Amino acid sequence: MCFWIASFAVQAADFRVTFINPGDDTGFWGEVAKTMSAAARDLNADLEILNANRRPYAMEELLSHRLERGDLPDYFILVNENQAAARLMQLMEGHPSKVLFLLNKLTPNQKTNLERRNIDLRSIVASIVPDNETAGYDMATSLIEKARRSGSFKGKIRLLALTGDTNTPAGLQRELGMLRAVADHSDVKLVHAIPVDWSEELAYQRTRDVLARTRVDIVWGASDDLALGAQKAAREAGLVAGKNIFFAGLNWSKRGMDAVATDGMTMSHGGHFFAGAWSMVMLRDHFFKSVKGEVFVDVLFKMSPITMDNVEVYLTHLGDGDWDKIDFTRFCKSRTGRSHYDFSAEAILEAAGS
Repeated sequence: MCFWIASFAVQAADFRVTFINPGDDTGFWGEVAKTMSAAARDLNADLEILNANRRPYAMEELLSHRLERGDLPDYFILVNENQAAARLMQLMEGHPSKVLFLLNKLTPNQKTNLERRNIDLRSIVASIVPDNETAGYDMATSLIEKARRSGSFKGKIRLLALTGDTNTPAGLQRELGMLRAVADHSDVKLVHAIPVDWSEELAYQRTRDVLARTRVDIVWGASDDLALGAQKAAREAGLVAGKNIFFAGLNWSKRGMDAVATDGMTMSHGGHFFAGAWSMVMLRDHFFKSVKGEVFVDVLFKMSPITMDNVEVYLTHLGDGDWDKIDFTRFCKSRTGRSHYDFSAEAILEAAGS
C-alpha cells in the first residue's frame, strides 16, 4: 500500500497531526494535502499524510496500522468518504488522539448507531465542511440561466447530472442542491442523474452513451473533472461548449478555471480544498485553547463560484498553486484574537496578495 509522509519541523513541532487521505497527492485530494502541508509549515505542526489512493477499505487499513505503530499524534484528520467514518471511529476507540472530520463528517444516522454501540465520540473535537448544497444549486442555476440567454433551445432545457457516488455526504448534498434548482425551474427537465464514482473517464463514457440516445442541453458535473470528461464526449458528438451545450463543475482546479476563461464552463464552484489548511488552523487553535474542557467546533463554510466575471483574478493570484505564499497564521483565532473564522474567498485572495 502506497503512502506519502510529509513531516515539517525545523524546530520541535508544537503539535502532531496524521491525515488519512482518501485520495493521493494528485487531483483534488492532492490539493487538499498541499494546502494542509503549507499551513502545517506556517503553524509549526508535524504533519503525516497517509494516502488511501481511493482504494476500498484502505482508510481503515491505514488507520489500523498507524494505531498499531504507536507514538500517536495529538490529532487524526479523518474523512467520511463513502461513509467509512463509523468504522474509523470504532478503530479509534480507546486511543488518546483527538479527531477532526474534514469535508465529510459523521452523518446523523452514523452518530446515532455509534452511540447505541457505546462508542465514545468525545474524541471528536471539530469538523469543517463546505456548504455543498448551495454550491450544487448555484451550479445548476448558472447553467439554466446561460441556456436561457443563449436562446438555442426549444421546449424544456434538458439537464444531464453527473454525480460523484451514492454514499459520500458531500456529493449527495451537491446533488440535493441540483435537484432543488430543477424543482425551482419549470422549464428544466432532468434527463438523467448518473453516479460516475468521481471518475473523469467514466463521466466521458456515460455522457457519450447518453448523447447517442437523446439530446442534452446542459451538463452539471459534481466536480470539474466530471464536467471536463463530459465535455470530451460532447466534442466527439459535434457539440460546442458554450454554444449549443453548457457545462458547470466544482473544484477551482486549474483546468476548470481555464475552461471558465474560454467559456467552456459557466462556473467552477469551490475553494473547499483550502479546508486542508483550515483544518490545521482549527487544530492549532484547539491545541492552544485557553478554555478548560473540550469544546466541539463545527464549521460550515461557503464555497465561492469562479465565473467569467472573476476568473482572471483567481487565475492571477491562485492559478500557480503556490500555497506557501499565504501566511496561514493570519487565519488562527489563537493568534489574532478574533471571535470567528473568516475562510472566505475574499480572505484567501487577500492573503495571496490580491
